[in-house]
Amino acid sequence: MSIVPTLTIIVLILLAIVFPPLPVGAADWRPVTDDRLLNADSDGANWLMYNRTYNGWRFSPLDQITPANVKKLVPKWIFAGGAVGDQQATPVVNDGVMFMTSTQMAYNRVHAINAATGELIWKHERKIPEDVGALVRVIPHNRGVALYENTVIFGTLDAHLVALDAKTGKQVWETRIADYADGYFVSQAPLVVKGKIIVGIAGPGEMGPRGFVEAFDARTGKSQWRWYSIPAAGEPGSETWGADTWKIGGAAVWHTGTYDPATNLLYFGTGNPAPWIADMRRGDNLYSMSAVALDLDTGKLKWYHQYLANEPWDYDTVAEHHVVDVTRDGQTHKAVVQANKLGYVYTLDRTTGKFLSAAPFVKTLTWGKPDPVTGKGVENAGLRPTMGGPPVEVCPSLLGATGWQPKVYNPKAGVLYIPSNEFCMRYAYVADLAYKRGQLFTGVTAEHFSRAEQAGVLRAFDVSQNKVLWEWNNRTPLISHTLGTAGNLVFQGTAEGKVVAVDAANGQELWSFNLGTPQSGGIITFAIDGKQYVAVVAGGTLRSQVWFGKEPKWADAARVNYSDIVVVFGLSE
Repeated sequence: MSIVPTLTIIVLILLAIVFPPLPVGAADWRPVTDDRLLNADSDGANWLMYNRTYNGWRFSPLDQITPANVKKLVPKWIFAGGAVGDQQATPVVNDGVMFMTSTQMAYNRVHAINAATGELIWKHERKIPEDVGALVRVIPHNRGVALYENTVIFGTLDAHLVALDAKTGKQVWETRIADYADGYFVSQAPLVVKGKIIVGIAGPGEMGPRGFVEAFDARTGKSQWRWYSIPAAGEPGSETWGADTWKIGGAAVWHTGTYDPATNLLYFGTGNPAPWIADMRRGDNLYSMSAVALDLDTGKLKWYHQYLANEPWDYDTVAEHHVVDVTRDGQTHKAVVQANKLGYVYTLDRTTGKFLSAAPFVKTLTWGKPDPVTGKGVENAGLRPTMGGPPVEVCPSLLGATGWQPKVYNPKAGVLYIPSNEFCMRYAYVADLAYKRGQLFTGVTAEHFSRAEQAGVLRAFDVSQNKVLWEWNNRTPLISHTLGTAGNLVFQGTAEGKVVAVDAANGQELWSFNLGTPQSGGIITFAIDGKQYVAVVAGGTLRSQVWFGKEPKWADAARVNYSDIVVVFGLSE
């Protein structure tokens, strides 16, 4: 036997081990550069960041799947992530490779998947300390990764930021953001802009420490700046907190922000103050419950708008602010638009923060309404609980008229698609509460109910006319995700475990698929070799069990099985 062929075979085997074959569709893998992220809107084949584009629209230019052929959608592959819990991640896709996270209390996991076949390329698993804060043990959420150059970046349940090699899954660097013993963790997908990783922190709204947003160097993980959502003593806004309550005042920034290149501003929504018992922190409690605009380069606050001062019901306003141009009465406004838990669509000038308008998008609202001139919340009397007193009935529920689940903005129609809810709660304050590091600092009880037969409503909202155009109704509340496409379709998930496609023009249901588990993660679309696909992350939401269990109309949704899957659909041949 010749030694040459033998050596050739050995070399080929070694090369296959060291340099495994690239997945189908990934042979032309390109680094995710600043330029590609800035121009992601025109890259329909890929989904490069959490909201797809910096403006937060979650709208894809892909149009191969339409109302005429959507009934031909069939599953192409299914991937199981190996966890059982509340799967809320949005996958990202670059050149045929999908990256997604899955979590349960013991681990943060990141998967690289062949987007054409569903085959696992690599898995990174990070063990979480057993003594993480009480909130993480209840809601161990992670909503996804960011891509930059050849790295995959994610935040952890023990408040670290980690970068992995996109091709191998090996760790490149790790940075400690905060002390998890204080209740801090990262649930949001990071946002990368101009070489900076932007991350807001989770935990403070329920655990007590101050919330913040921080920027890190994307290549090294070194901190660039930090902005606190609660001012320290002596800083502007500190007068809105009594005594030392600012030190344990919450205002987490736990949802991914948006960015406008023209103003160089980041837009975030801040969460509720802590504890949830408003009498324990008198004052307006800045900058909780606010829209904030931060300078990308410095982290300095440029403007804010507080939606509701001294908030008492956990109506945190962390949802994304869509960067849109709104035309009204012949005048175009450079704006940000947010639909939030309070039940209104707010429009603000994105350069100055000036309040432009607020319009309701749900029918079941009792808490109050925004002042028509200032936009500041004006409460209806008698709906705040007292410590140790009886429950009050107030609408919406603390899960919100719409929650953190991302909305979709269609730039062609000027329409915002909102997964909304018609439900209420019986809400009470405990008689006594004291702050304990690393323990829950809420102090309330809540029971959710609805008088509406159809509690979940997907609504199309015209942002120029400030009115609802159509509705698609669902029996249980919509705490699931939404996707819009240039094919004139809107996709929506449900707690019962369905994903549906409706006509974007009128809300008519055109297609549905039973996932067998509640839809709680992202819905995205991408293309490989000229073919459009739709990916749906499912795996249940513990909230279905916890929040829906006492409402008879929703009992079956509370009993749905939980898992951790992504299902990719394509048109049948």
